[in-house]
Amino acid sequence: MLDQEFIETKLPAGTEYISDVVFKEVDGLELKLDLLLPKNETKEQLPTAIWIHGGAWMRGNKARDLHRFDQLTSRILQEGMAFVSIEYRLSSQASFPEPVLDCTDAIAFLNRNREKFGLDTDRTVILGTSAGGHLASLIGTGLTGGGKDFVTDASRPMGTILGVVDFYGPTDLIMLQSKRGEIDFENDASPEARFLGHSPLKRPDLARAASPVNYVSKNSPPFLIFHGDLDSRVPMMQSIYLNSMLEVNGVESRLVQVDGARHGDEKFDETVYNDMAIEFIRSLIH
Repeated sequence: MLDQEFIETKLPAGTEYISDVVFKEVDGLELKLDLLLPKNETKEQLPTAIWIHGGAWMRGNKARDLHRFDQLTSRILQEGMAFVSIEYRLSSQASFPEPVLDCTDAIAFLNRNREKFGLDTDRTVILGTSAGGHLASLIGTGLTGGGKDFVTDASRPMGTILGVVDFYGPTDLIMLQSKRGEIDFENDASPEARFLGHSPLKRPDLARAASPVNYVSKNSPPFLIFHGDLDSRVPMMQSIYLNSMLEVNGVESRLVQVDGARHGDEKFDETVYNDMAIEFIRSLIH
């Protein structure tokens, strides 16, 4: 949960915080989401930003990222958007595609409850950092590019995803593993192997199925991608590849190289990059 001091000092006055809303129960676990709702005197339904946290698919939670991106969170609320941070099963709890299904189930839950929370889920933007950027990109490309296994129930609509903001997320899991040199395929403990349940090069079929670049099509939503040039955990080539695939398919995409930034660097929440994110989001929801 967000602490009260964060809400009072980092977010716009009048922001309503609705925490720990259960959107799914699976394997004895309750999966939850948090909503931050801006002051809304018009009572019109609010365009919705959905945030997916990072943490190598193995750690992190729906509150932690917001402390690292407090300025962007505040800016999105100032735009009159609802901000929703969701959780998903980590790799110690479930392997691909289950965490993806958790995210799409959260999106479907928000669409079913759009009236209750005052959301315009036909104006949805998905954002994510690192593993969350991967999941946001996978959902954004997969739902429009043949990822039929990414939804629990195809009869449950999820509104409309207008765009994706991806902060340094992996995009090709086979290419990601190639940075590691020698690999013990039978005892691969890399984050991507834990996420897949197998070493990517032992199960390239799974690795391809879990890689956003393989779902890019002319129907993919617009993307804004941020990546640091000093990122050693997720090399910048991952984002270059995704951006190029989007462009050759005629999809609006912009890759922003953040000079001097390492993986998860505080630089990503600086005003210059927040301005780019807000400009992109505005172009989609208005």
